[in-house]
Amino acid sequence: MAISAVAGILKQLKRTHKKLTINPCEISGYPKPTQIIAGDRPDNHWLHYDSKTLPRTKKEWESSCFVEKTHWGYYTWPKNMVVYAGVEEQPKLGRSREDMTEAEQIIFDHFSDPKFVEQLITFLSLEDRKGKDKFNPRRFCLFKGIFRNFDDAFLPVLKPHLERLVADSHESTQRCVAEIIAGLIRGSKHWTFEKVEKLWELLCPLLRTALSNITVETYNDWGACIATSCESRDPRKLHWLFELLLESPLSGEGGSFVDACRLYVLQGGLAQQEWRVPELLHRLLKYLEPKLTQVYKNVRERIGSVLTYIFMIDVSLPNTAPTTSPHVPEFTARILEKLKPLMDVDEEIQNHVMEENGIGEEDERTQGIKLLKTILKWLMASAGRSFSTAVTEQLQLLPLFFKIAPVENDNSYDELKRDAKLCLSLMSQGLLYPHQVPLVLQVLKQTARSSSWHARYTILTYLQTMVFYNLFIFLNNEDAVKDIRWLVISLLEDEQLEVREMAATTLSGLLQCNFLTMDSPMQIHFEQLCKTKLPKKRKRDPGSVGDTIPSAELVKRHAGVQDLPSFPSLFMALQTQGSQGFRFMAHSPTTI
Repeated sequence: MAISAVAGILKQLKRTHKKLTINPCEISGYPKPTQIIAGDRPDNHWLHYDSKTLPRTKKEWESSCFVEKTHWGYYTWPKNMVVYAGVEEQPKLGRSREDMTEAEQIIFDHFSDPKFVEQLITFLSLEDRKGKDKFNPRRFCLFKGIFRNFDDAFLPVLKPHLERLVADSHESTQRCVAEIIAGLIRGSKHWTFEKVEKLWELLCPLLRTALSNITVETYNDWGACIATSCESRDPRKLHWLFELLLESPLSGEGGSFVDACRLYVLQGGLAQQEWRVPELLHRLLKYLEPKLTQVYKNVRERIGSVLTYIFMIDVSLPNTAPTTSPHVPEFTARILEKLKPLMDVDEEIQNHVMEENGIGEEDERTQGIKLLKTILKWLMASAGRSFSTAVTEQLQLLPLFFKIAPVENDNSYDELKRDAKLCLSLMSQGLLYPHQVPLVLQVLKQTARSSSWHARYTILTYLQTMVFYNLFIFLNNEDAVKDIRWLVISLLEDEQLEVREMAATTLSGLLQCNFLTMDSPMQIHFEQLCKTKLPKKRKRDPGSVGDTIPSAELVKRHAGVQDLPSFPSLFMALQTQGSQGFRFMAHSPTTI
């Protein structure tokens, strides 16, 4: 409560900073768009992070127009856009004690006292609830207010404590230093260039040490620290931080866990900047692409999550300009080329890659399986976070997933099969655009001819969900309805019993929701299948097991009786077959 109270007092003591009105189109040199177009446009390009034009000197810093609000300019510009005026027009920094108010002097005296600061840091470093303590926003607000109101006056007192805390890997001390550093970064918003430059000379070594000492208990705190530091801040002001985070995040120093944590922290910072850092996103993608064949699960999962944020802004919506950030179709096309060794084979794909780094050269199949595992993590993460559904290029991966996904729900399956099954489930629930429907159906028809009955079975489960989630889009396309009808009926005559049963279930569902109708041609087709003649029962040889009915006739008859509950007249037709028809029932007890 005392921390919150002091943080509130500091906010009340905050000095007013002068703002001025600007015309963003004059800064960009481009006229205002005649209509609202969201996305990257020539008139908002000046807000992007560009390593060639970063303010690295005092002159460049003071001549730059910084815009802290991330959403300004993406959709449209505010009618009255105001930004902070230059440093020379802002309240004086580096004030002496005599220049402060009485309330400010009390705070200044306490935080200038080394003994008080030591006691405060010791208290904030104590463990409160083991395993439940988290990054505390109240403490962050306290330090943010201190460094905002008094700039760098207390850094000399705090510096030795920061160096000591960051070298200590204990959970509570790491959390404390993360809260202080986040407050420092956010509190330095109005500092002069000289003060900011000196601050980052201090912080960069501290952050490198912290990231090398990161643990399973503290990685969430450091992720919150960096995300909080980058929230509502112009990325050009934080170029020291972003360049540091992009320094070999997958260096391997400290093992796979530290690599995954570095990516997590980097992801937290970039996610706050959204559309304003396309250059950093391109650099990160270029760095990660050769490393997608990671064998460690935790790194694969984190890369998949990072890829989701890299492509987050790549959306195709009305009145939206193409983004300058990385594009999903281009990336997926490169991935498809690398997965060709797996896509060209017709048999089921088995995972033979263990959770360890291989030594020496690996064949294309092994590399493909490693890459596929990471891509599955990306697609699963994108399903819940992305602003758009799968693009056309991603749908071309479906045949590969159909060959891998298992039929049964069994937790004993390896990671590759479980992920493929889950990914198919998530992709089937996604919205399809009308122009994507023919492509998906072509993929399903192609897979229906696969030699793997697992693949033929899986396309039916995918088809059920896909149709129900996109019912009206399919109903608006007569050719698509005919293709689905043909696909399901053809699989009713599949040689594999499990495929025929799933086809019957699929057909029954499509009939019950009136996607398909019991028209005369369909009824006649099943009646003919029910009337398929079976050879007379022959005497079995002594010791023989099973019947000698040819499989072709049996499959056709079985297909005819699969949907008897949906076709009452077919049941009557079967009765006319007499003992011959009911003899077939005896061979198909699961259907009856």
